Amino acid sequence: MRYERQDTETPLEPVEQIAEEKSKKKVHVRHLFYKVPLSQQPLRSIECSNIRDEECKHILKDVSLTVKSGQMLAILGGSGSGKTTLLDVIANRHEGGFVEGEVLINNKMRTKEMMKEISAYVRQDDYLLPNLSVRETLLFVAELKLPSSYSKEKKIDRVNSVLSELGLRHVCNSKVGGEEVRGCSGGERRRVSIGVQMLMDPHILFLDEPTSGLDSFTAHHLIVTMSELAKSGRTVILTIHQPRSDIFELFDLMTILSDGHVVYAGQARAMLDYFTLIGYPCPPLTNPCDFYIDLTTIDHRHKENEAVSKERLNKLLKLFQEAISEVTSGMYTTAKISLGSSVESESDSFSRNSPSLTDADSGLGITFDQPPKGSDSKSLINQFRILIVRAFKNELKGYSSLLIQAIEALFMSVMIGCIFINLGFDQISVRDRVGLFFIMGGLYPFIVILDTIAKFNAEREIFYREMEDGLYTTGPYFFSKVLSTLPFHTAFLVLYTVPMYWLAGLQPKLGKFLGNCLYTYMAVYSSRCMAMAISAALTNFQVAAFVANLLFTVFLLSSGFIINLESLWLGVRWLKWTSYLKWSFQALNQIEFHGLEFSCNDSMVQMYGECPISNGTVALKSYDLDKESLGECFSALFGIICLFLLLSFLFLKFVNQKPKK
Repeated sequence: MRYERQDTETPLEPVEQIAEEKSKKKVHVRHLFYKVPLSQQPLRSIECSNIRDEECKHILKDVSLTVKSGQMLAILGGSGSGKTTLLDVIANRHEGGFVEGEVLINNKMRTKEMMKEISAYVRQDDYLLPNLSVRETLLFVAELKLPSSYSKEKKIDRVNSVLSELGLRHVCNSKVGGEEVRGCSGGERRRVSIGVQMLMDPHILFLDEPTSGLDSFTAHHLIVTMSELAKSGRTVILTIHQPRSDIFELFDLMTILSDGHVVYAGQARAMLDYFTLIGYPCPPLTNPCDFYIDLTTIDHRHKENEAVSKERLNKLLKLFQEAISEVTSGMYTTAKISLGSSVESESDSFSRNSPSLTDADSGLGITFDQPPKGSDSKSLINQFRILIVRAFKNELKGYSSLLIQAIEALFMSVMIGCIFINLGFDQISVRDRVGLFFIMGGLYPFIVILDTIAKFNAEREIFYREMEDGLYTTGPYFFSKVLSTLPFHTAFLVLYTVPMYWLAGLQPKLGKFLGNCLYTYMAVYSSRCMAMAISAALTNFQVAAFVANLLFTVFLLSSGFIINLESLWLGVRWLKWTSYLKWSFQALNQIEFHGLEFSCNDSMVQMYGECPISNGTVALKSYDLDKESLGECFSALFGIICLFLLLSFLFLKFVNQKPKK
């Protein structure tokens, strides 16, 4: 294919030239293919190397490109074109599937460890704790990310530098916010997500759809910021969906994907010239990105449109491959204007047998002004200290959520207390007291289950992404989560227990009151721990809620109130030993009934010859609630709590916590 155009190559801008002269660092993708099996796409660690091509879905098909320091590459394409997959594969964050081809950093095969040290990845959605301020969010991440050799002052300076670099100083004390918490705007929140990754001053920055959900002004301002980051010597690679024309002018390099194929890869400012030369000029007053994405996208609405668009795409692919051949063979220097630095000459390319990077290899040519991440791994105690302070602050600043939970606990307590107000000491009140303890030990624990599952599900994405970024390990996160909620859990239990106890007229003795609080606390906390374990085991909210409710119902039925436990069918009688509601129900009754005397009217005495239930001991025996002692009840509840906590930790550690959308 011949080009008639005789223009000379456009020189690099001064800033770009300085960045190129300063360093020869580059990301090179060569003949990249990626495919996943059709039948088992969601599974991890599935490879297609030994599976026939027709049984695999080919997502990337022979993708090649090069990006150097100081450049910003935009990857464009319609939905399903493979943009995010390409970004994930380059960043080595893909899951499962089979990769063919090479991704090299400075002519070295990239590895997970290398990419963690020199790159950062900003995802399409923002996953941040909503109640923390912008500065607090960055400070906590700096504490976790930056080497422990850094002083507190140096970490604060680094945070201030990132705030200035991303234009966030004016909102540094505002809440980050989210869907349910009012805070920063969408663009500011997106820049906070970028700032989290910028704290380590990465050499390569990946961004997946950074302008998604933003208005045009905010999107433009964000890309201007990314352009300035690139010109400071970094490599910025991002995916974007049909940017407006003034955003298009900010890109250094452009890659257009369609159905996994590269339709164009070259200098952004030369894209119009390239498509004009091959017979597809952009109409006047039309956004070039809109026009060329429409041009390269397959239209699946009708068979006729699909056939026409596929034929056009095949033609574009053939023309691009001819242009690549001309550049690499050195036939037409004018073609380099269009393809720019995204195509390597044969002398600058490298063989398919390039040596893999080993831990001992130090040939990257990349230096850090601080030790690489992980070079002085922080202690588990330090991770725990940072995480528990962060978790406690996030909980404490969730004023509306705390207020709702407090009102909920208080309302239920007053409502139950008013229903069972001033219980007497006749025969009917025996049944009333047993019913009170059944409600007391079952109502609030049920509500806590749903609340815990919902909250954990909301935080799961943050936990998963931060673990993926290597900010901390499972142990410190788990213990910080458990301990940071204890003060709030205790406060809500006081609001739930105290009004109900005195309204119902239970025994006004300190020991009995504290015992009642203790076993109610353990029943509610058992529910919380069970919900944590189920949430960690099942990452789908609806499934986790269903299983938790089902299990709670089983425990409720085997608590000893609805049916006498000795009357249970032998096949399910063992369930009573696993039911924490049974142990708390039995303990609450024993605490209250011991020492009580009940009266009978004359008709009852004449009918039965004596008072049927004369005291608390007889009452416990009649309801079969005297089988185990208080000490045994405490031991059983403590053991159940420990078991659920252990299961929570194990599920967090060994079950993939990637949220199910």
